Amino acid sequence: MFGNLAVAFIFFSIAGSAFADGYARPVVMTGVTQMSDTAELHFAAAPENTGTLVILGDHTKTPKQTYRFVYSVPAQHSAVDPAVNLDFGDKQKLTILCDPRSDNCMSTGYVTMGTATFSMLWKVTQR
Repeated sequence: MFGNLAVAFIFFSIAGSAFADGYARPVVMTGVTQMSDTAELHFAAAPENTGTLVILGDHTKTPKQTYRFVYSVPAQHSAVDPAVNLDFGDKQKLTILCDPRSDNCMSTGYVTMGTATFSMLWKVTQR
């Protein structure tokens, strides 16, 4: 029992440190637009702290669209993953909060890029 708790503590400590100043490795999150197209957030590894929002157009059969953003992960010392703040070039902002025990994430609002508006739910598909 103690061994399992120690492994869990180490895992969450490592996961928390990966978010300290950005992502140690590239991260990808997926979500959907209001028209059911797949949206992907591609985060570059720190210290770059940039990323790309990709709208695949897989449902609406529209051309793929990409939008650049800069992200920051404020230092936070708690049992939950810190918020990830995204700043897009057109002054739109998005904050994403992730559940440290799963790959499910939720944004605190909506962003509209072109004609696409994004759901509040995201899933981490690559860490």
